[in-house]
Amino acid sequence: MKFINDETLLCYTGCFACGLGGFPIVFFRKILKSNPKSSLIGQIIKEACIHFYIESRKVCADVVDEFQPETLYVLSKSNLTAKEICSTILNIQCTYAGDPYDKWNISLPNSPKPPVTPIPVPKSGAPKLRCLHLTDIHLDTMYQKGANAKCGEPLCCRKSNGLPAKAEDGAGKWGDYRNCDLPPRTMDNLFNHLRNIQDQFDYIIWTGDLPPHNIWNQSRSDQTKVINILTQYFLKYLPNKPMFPVVGNHESSPVNSFPPHFIYGNNSVDWLYSALKESWSNWLPETTYGTISNGAFYTVSPYPGFRIVSLNTNFCNNLNWWLLINMTDPNNELSWLINVLQKAEDKKEKVHIIGHIPPGCDDCLKAWSNNYYKIISRYESTVAAQFFGHTHMDSFEVFYDVSDMKRPVNVAYIAGSITPYIFNKAVNPSYRIYDIDGPYPTSSWAVLNHENYLLNLTAANIDDNPVWQKEYSAKETYNLPNLNPDSWNNLIKIMGKNATILQLFNKYKFKSVNNGECSGSCRHDLLCELRSGRSHDPSLCKDL
Repeated sequence: MKFINDETLLCYTGCFACGLGGFPIVFFRKILKSNPKSSLIGQIIKEACIHFYIESRKVCADVVDEFQPETLYVLSKSNLTAKEICSTILNIQCTYAGDPYDKWNISLPNSPKPPVTPIPVPKSGAPKLRCLHLTDIHLDTMYQKGANAKCGEPLCCRKSNGLPAKAEDGAGKWGDYRNCDLPPRTMDNLFNHLRNIQDQFDYIIWTGDLPPHNIWNQSRSDQTKVINILTQYFLKYLPNKPMFPVVGNHESSPVNSFPPHFIYGNNSVDWLYSALKESWSNWLPETTYGTISNGAFYTVSPYPGFRIVSLNTNFCNNLNWWLLINMTDPNNELSWLINVLQKAEDKKEKVHIIGHIPPGCDDCLKAWSNNYYKIISRYESTVAAQFFGHTHMDSFEVFYDVSDMKRPVNVAYIAGSITPYIFNKAVNPSYRIYDIDGPYPTSSWAVLNHENYLLNLTAANIDDNPVWQKEYSAKETYNLPNLNPDSWNNLIKIMGKNATILQLFNKYKFKSVNNGECSGSCRHDLLCELRSGRSHDPSLCKDL
């Protein structure tokens, strides 16, 4: 048995526990009560992992060592039952038992919502900006050309994997589709390319996930080293470009570990926030340092009338085990967001929200997602667009008015990854450039178009000539009158009836690795993802 994605092996040992009615979790808690420092739990999980062939013996041992301190601490402090833990965090194979925290609600200000007016069409010749979107780099400094790309572990193509028995199983020079992350030479090539075309974009959003996927064996120093390496890439190749970064779920060690502010001492994540503040200070003003230190979120106004809000969406991550202790608005981030948006509304500013995990993604906890969705609906006239990464695929999510869930009010753009890694799937490395209305006094700051660019890994490895090329233009490819929420919502309706357009979209979703064939459950799941800016809400897809 191999786990479905890279996120954490403990999900499967947890679901194994759930399948036994939660008995192992109850048993583990009894052990913890009698001996909080017991190593018996780790040994049990290691042996179960090895016995059921979940992973190799080495990965099983390393992943337990990596996650054990955090997991045992959380189990000792959480008041959730075993079934509640399974259904809330480990909802892959478990029957939903109900989440005692999924009903918390954030309070909105009493200030009435302004009347909704149509998004104005920019006048001919109106100024616009170009925004480069980079996400999910996952740089692997241990990548080695020719190393075993079928190593039997969650991440391959590394020096430690050795050479394969067959030459065709060796890692490609410029990257590989077979569970391998981005080689340094491809990173160099990308940044040389971006330096050569830097006159084509005005600023950059960088939406997280920097380290590779060897999540069973990562230290804090490993993570800060990658942060520093990538910071130097931007400073060397694009020193004069404004940049607005986001924290991803892979930046922490262990992966997904973002304890709320009431967790102190060695369990705290302050080490990461300090590293991010040092890195991000190359682009952000001192006014952002307080909230970065508190939770790796911030706001900044780079142009008059325009504001960027960077969120730490790890506070909605269902694999962030610390939220089992208390998941009610961690670090008061959503309360802070409401305050920022209300002030922006009062000043008639337009806002772009950037983050890592898309709020409609199943990785985002239901309560956090519901509250965020409510905030976007309330401030639809202020939030001009949203931008995320995390999925490694090219997509979007439409948000609807919470009063009837029918009128589209906003769009979250999801850009594809630079790494080709998707476990047991494949994508080409890619980046995106948006056309943004502005800057001028009456600008809508709406997204006017976006273009996707990719590196065809197959051709690059065959020809030994990596070429970053335009893949498609959203407005032209889908024949959109504009990129307003109504247009994206209409595109979903068209794809529901037109299999050719649906297949084209699915082709670009996986960045032209295949022809995009999609029918049956694939069709339903794809259309449902596009409608679902709110996670774990099947009602949004009932008529598909």
